[in-house]
Amino acid sequence: MIDIHTHILPEVDDGSNALQTSLEQLKRMQDGGVKTIFLTPHFMRTHYPLNRELIRSKYEELKAGMHKENIQIELLNGREIFLDTQVPAEIESSDLSMGSSSYVLVETNMSKFPADLNDILYRLVIAGYKPIMAHPERYMDIISHPDLAEELLYKNVYLQINAGSLLGNYGKSVQKTAWFLVENGFAHFLASDDHCHRPEYVLPEAWKMISRNIDDHTAKLLTEINPQKMIDNQSIEFFYVTKIVEEKTGFFSKLFKL
Repeated sequence: MIDIHTHILPEVDDGSNALQTSLEQLKRMQDGGVKTIFLTPHFMRTHYPLNRELIRSKYEELKAGMHKENIQIELLNGREIFLDTQVPAEIESSDLSMGSSSYVLVETNMSKFPADLNDILYRLVIAGYKPIMAHPERYMDIISHPDLAEELLYKNVYLQINAGSLLGNYGKSVQKTAWFLVENGFAHFLASDDHCHRPEYVLPEAWKMISRNIDDHTAKLLTEINPQKMIDNQSIEFFYVTKIVEEKTGFFSKLFKL
């Protein structure tokens, strides 16, 4: 599996608070079948501004610790970017993309979408970026109106579901919304959004739940196929589920057809 959303990099945001904590979580990830992870510390202008030297220093510290502990997971760099009007220009100048791709992991206000959200996303798309909206199932607007998620797809925005949401770790309403998105084909990635706050790793369990409730292909699509396409900067289908609507007919209509 490939986990595209983590806060494993220690002491840079609200994620891991120590190197040893990160290493212990990376061991759980490796045991769970993860081969590659993206380090996606928050980029939020007011709380977590860009700090290249700190990120670079903690990255090298983490790599050295992994080598010492014989942890064989590939690390790729990215950011979870809080959207504001300055972001489209800053992504290019500050290299905030996922790995060497044109994909960018983004988030916005949880309680209410800002009025200019669509404009910011549009500016990202026309600039050549492929925005991935992190944890859409946790936004109140989508919880209240799940079909808004489909509208984002029509605006060329991909969606990443948190594994913990499917397990109910954020509450029943978030869980219900997450399953709605996955079952309707509105999700493109499944990731942990792991902040190292618990001594567990939930992605493998969420993989099993999708495999059991839907099928193996969907589980692989969200954790292996699409993430690898992102790494390779390949296009990913926005819509991949075909809905079959059965015609409802009465007895006499059926008899006439016969």
